[in-house]
Amino acid sequence: RKHDDHLAGASVAAVYMILVTNIYLIFEVGHLERAMTDMAQIKPFNLTEVGKMLPYCYYTAITLAVMTYPVCVFLIYSVQNRLYMGMFAYVAWFIFYDLANCLIVALVYQVSKEAWFSLSPLEWFGLATRIPMDCFWLSFVVTYALMIIESKGQGRLSLRMRRSSRIVSEPPRFRLSQVIHFYLKPHV
Repeated sequence: RKHDDHLAGASVAAVYMILVTNIYLIFEVGHLERAMTDMAQIKPFNLTEVGKMLPYCYYTAITLAVMTYPVCVFLIYSVQNRLYMGMFAYVAWFIFYDLANCLIVALVYQVSKEAWFSLSPLEWFGLATRIPMDCFWLSFVVTYALMIIESKGQGRLSLRMRRSSRIVSEPPRFRLSQVIHFYLKPHV
């Protein structure tokens, strides 16, 4: 059961990150459009070289977000095929990704002061709420990867626990982890 919970948690981590990235891209494209509109109203000679960097900050954030999609798909593949190195690569990517986004928001804040552009409070709020949630879901990925390493060290072929017999009159329990595992399991 512990195995199934962590398998489901690691799989849901990838799905969660895909959904969050969709939302993040919608907001970042909106922030970029707003920045471009505001910058167009500033006379070009009043815009410093630092101020001209503002769109490139958003371009970088959007590029990093788009690169997240294949990383999430790779996590789903790694979870289903029990590739712990793939899971650790995912964790490394998201540590880099969150740090890069912190730097980008800080840089946008500095550049926005020079460009007479106000940074949206949603950018700070989005970053402040996403990082704790990323840590929560990454804990499932790390735990599941460690369980795989441990099982390979013990020489077990399967992480599945033996099922105990049930009384026939007891109805089967519905578990989200079983549904996710069924749909994500490769069917031959």
